Amino acid sequence: MASAAKDKMLGLIGCRLFEDEIAYVLSKDEQVARIWVVKNEESEDLMLKLERAGVKRKARLVEEEKLPDLPRPKALTVIVWLKPMALHSKPEKLNEEVHATITKLEARCGSVLLFYGLCGNAFKHLERDAKSHDVPIVILKDQGDQIVDDCIGTALGGTEEYYQLLKKSSGTFFLTPMWAANWRELFHKVQILPDPNDVEGARYIFQCVGYKRVYKMDTGLGDQEKFDREIDEFARLFEFEKGSVPCTLNVVERSYQIAKDALGQFTS
Repeated sequence: MASAAKDKMLGLIGCRLFEDEIAYVLSKDEQVARIWVVKNEESEDLMLKLERAGVKRKARLVEEEKLPDLPRPKALTVIVWLKPMALHSKPEKLNEEVHATITKLEARCGSVLLFYGLCGNAFKHLERDAKSHDVPIVILKDQGDQIVDDCIGTALGGTEEYYQLLKKSSGTFFLTPMWAANWRELFHKVQILPDPNDVEGARYIFQCVGYKRVYKMDTGLGDQEKFDREIDEFARLFEFEKGSVPCTLNVVERSYQIAKDALGQFTS
């Protein structure tokens, strides 16, 4: 693809846990003319959230094998490729899968944004590994230019904010809207629970770790009434105290803008 076309195509690769944040940044960017979502087992819910965010008319599903046939964009176009949550069980596999996906997109995209943090140090050496690609790669970073730890660190605004909260909130389990909706599935897929409905097993694990309260990560994203119900259910199931933490979207907004600014940085 000619560099002029690549300069108008941004790739987003991310975990399903960032669905709400991806829908948010795309709904706020009025320059986006088209959104292609790679069709897989992870894409259905994102399409619904893009619809709720008001960008349904811009979004289309595309099969992976059809990516080379996409028309050359005349205006800003985004390709979103979500990856399974189960990859978090093996950080090295997560790293390999994401870099393989970057390779599939770099011929078409002018830059790629990863909706991931360190994620168990899967992306600890991203700057080194990025040199093997022919496209600028951006990952979620805070104002101090540090890669955030994970989705919780992202919601808090960065590494230092996360550290300070952990220091004063020992024994607390943090839930974003996506975590609250999918904790059973996630625990199962990362091999914490053999049975996703094994509440007693989850209770035993929480007791061993020392969890005694749950905090709602209040980003303002997602269905807030549903989120509150899920927090209530989680607290009831495990007899946890409830709390709430004010959060920010600064990390995703800043990182998205950096990725946009990087479009066309590598041209040939």
